[in-house]
Amino acid sequence: MRVVHAYAERHPNLTRSVLTRAAAFRTKRLIVFLTPGYELRAGGVMAIASFYRESIALRHIHKARVVLCAVPGDKSDNPFVKYSWFENYNYILDLESVLKRCPQLDYLMLHIPEYSVNRMVAWLTSAAPTLLSKIRELHLNILLMNINLIQGKNVAGLKRFGKVTCTTAHEAYTNSTTREAMGVPLHRLSVCIGPECYPLSGYQKKEPLLIVSPDRHPLKDKVLHHIAQAYPGLTIKIIENLSYGDYTNLIRRAKWSLTFGEGLDGYFAEPIFSGGNSFAVYNNRYFTPPFSSLETVYPSWEILMEKIIEDIKRLDEPVSYNRCWRQAYELLCGLYSTERFRENLRMFYRGEYSFP
Repeated sequence: MRVVHAYAERHPNLTRSVLTRAAAFRTKRLIVFLTPGYELRAGGVMAIASFYRESIALRHIHKARVVLCAVPGDKSDNPFVKYSWFENYNYILDLESVLKRCPQLDYLMLHIPEYSVNRMVAWLTSAAPTLLSKIRELHLNILLMNINLIQGKNVAGLKRFGKVTCTTAHEAYTNSTTREAMGVPLHRLSVCIGPECYPLSGYQKKEPLLIVSPDRHPLKDKVLHHIAQAYPGLTIKIIENLSYGDYTNLIRRAKWSLTFGEGLDGYFAEPIFSGGNSFAVYNNRYFTPPFSSLETVYPSWEILMEKIIEDIKRLDEPVSYNRCWRQAYELLCGLYSTERFRENLRMFYRGEYSFP
């Protein structure tokens, strides 16, 4: 497999051409996962990669070939066929090239990241008369991983082309309210993670290290300066330009994590699954209500700044540290497991939606 990777890196266009022909050969049913067509380091990219990988294993249910394609219009400085920042065997194809080579295609499902809905409405409008005209059944599924990014998107515009559904990544917005707002069937998918994916390291093996999410936030510099001044013995590391392997090694060592992103995101959950304690500010868009009672989840950034130094010092001993960690760990285990995700995915392909 390393030989294949090396060849693909040297000959990306030829690799894509060969894989495109293989994906399209006599294909009548096709499932496409759209993903950013450039080297983007983001949890959503890894989530889509796992959706793609797990869907391949469910061919006995959906009876389709599964491919990964770049969102139409995404451009990379160089020919781009594969993400290099995490271990994977996923080659990214060009959607139009794949469809042009599928003259027998009868069924097409497109999984569309929520941020690209409007772009896909425009693409479908231009592609429908040629690439899609002979496809009997078109199913468009919106991958809703960030509830903020669906605002202002033309979901209704997708309905002109076929069946539209939506799958969710967070429990907090997997409800009838979101179903009504979206106007399409909604299904709880979650993400393909769980405690079984991460080796645990206990307090004694942890270092005085605070890892910080790379998200932009208006108070980020102020918060980090406050922590650095009050706790000079603490190393603060903002996660930037790391491979996923280096990142997981880091969270295994770190006692603490602080996210400036969604709240209930990878920078919160993965350190906890690795034995660390994570800090965040509560919001009801991503967190479910029980998380608001955790010692390290605060109602506002002002209260976080007021309490975080005291809390780090208070929790920095084995008994308090483990008690705090256990509370968050058990909440996360109640939400996430790879087998629960796989069952959700099986239900989706069987058409058994959470909110029809």
